[in-house]
Amino acid sequence: MKPAVLLFSRFFLSLAFLSLAFLSLALFSATPSLAEPVSPFLTKNQSPFSLIYGLPLASSATLLKEDQTRWISSLNLSNTINSQTGSNDSLFIDIETWQLNLIYDYGLTDAWTLRLQLPMIAHSGGFMDAPIDAYHQALGLPEGIRPQITHDQIEVNYSQNNIQQLLLNTEQASIGDIFIQFAFQAAHSEQGSTSYWLGVKLPSGDADKLTGSGATDISAWVASNYRLNDTRWVYAQGGVMYMSEGDVLPEIQNNWALFANAGIKFQPWNSIELKAQLDIHSAFYDSEIEFLGDILQLTFGGAYHFNKKHRLDFAVAEDIQQEASPDVNFNISWWVNY
Repeated sequence: MKPAVLLFSRFFLSLAFLSLAFLSLALFSATPSLAEPVSPFLTKNQSPFSLIYGLPLASSATLLKEDQTRWISSLNLSNTINSQTGSNDSLFIDIETWQLNLIYDYGLTDAWTLRLQLPMIAHSGGFMDAPIDAYHQALGLPEGIRPQITHDQIEVNYSQNNIQQLLLNTEQASIGDIFIQFAFQAAHSEQGSTSYWLGVKLPSGDADKLTGSGATDISAWVASNYRLNDTRWVYAQGGVMYMSEGDVLPEIQNNWALFANAGIKFQPWNSIELKAQLDIHSAFYDSEIEFLGDILQLTFGGAYHFNKKHRLDFAVAEDIQQEASPDVNFNISWWVNY
C-alpha cells in the first residue's frame, strides 16, 4: 500500500474515534459558540534526536493580561521503529518516549508574558508495539520491519564510517532541558493577534540519556491568528533557532534551523473544538538519514472546555514525511487559567 494510503487510513480511523468521543460530549453542549482565540496543540517532533534542542512548542498569538496565570500539563507519548542507511552512516531506532511538559505562563504586563517550561523525559521499550502491530494487521497495512523486531525493547544505535557513535539500550529517565520564554503582544483585536517570542533553552538534561543536548539554544519566532468567522480561526508560527554545539552527535550537528506551523480551529459549541495542525522544521543534523533530516508532521484532534478555567486537549500526530519522525505520537494537555 502506498504511504499516502497508509497515512489517510490511519488518519480517518483515528479521526473517527475522536469524532465519536466529541460527539458524545456535544450532546451535553448544544449552545452555539463564538469561538475564542485559538491555542495550538502542544506537540512537535518527538524524536529523541530532536527533543533535546530548543525547538519551541506551537505558541498562542494571544497573550495573557497583566497578572493572569496559566498552568499546563502536557503529555506526549511517541513510538518509533526504524532502520536507515546513508552513504557513510546508519541508524537503527526502536524506542518509546514519554515527555511530560510542565508549563507556567504569567502575564507580566498587558503586553509581556513569561513562560517557564520544565520537561521530564523517559525512554523505554514501552508497551505500544503489540497494539500498533495488531492495528496494522487488522487493516491490512504494511508493517515495515516491525514483525522482525522483538516487542517492547529499546535500542538507539547510530554509526558513522562503521564506527559506533551512539548506543542507547537501557531505559532512561530524567529532567529535560529547561526552556525560558518571553513574548510581546505586538497586535491584538477581536479579529486577530500577533506576538513575538524569544526563548532560551538551558542544558539541564543529560546528553548520555538523550534527555538533553548538553548545550544552550536560542529561538526567536512570531505567532499570529485570525478569525475567519464566529466558529473558525486560523493560526501560524514561524521562526529560527540557533543550537550551540552539544554532546549528541556533535560531528554532524547543525547550528541553525528553521521551523514553522499552521493550523485551523473549528469550535461549533462553547465546550467543543476541533483542530488540525501542520508542523515543519529543517534538519538538525547534516546526514543522509531521513530520521535526522527535515520533518513534516500532521496533528489532529480537539479539546473539551469544562468551564472558562479548565480545558483538556486530545491529539494524534502522524509523520506525513514517511520515516522522518516517530511513527505516531499521542498528546493530552490539561490547561488551567487563573
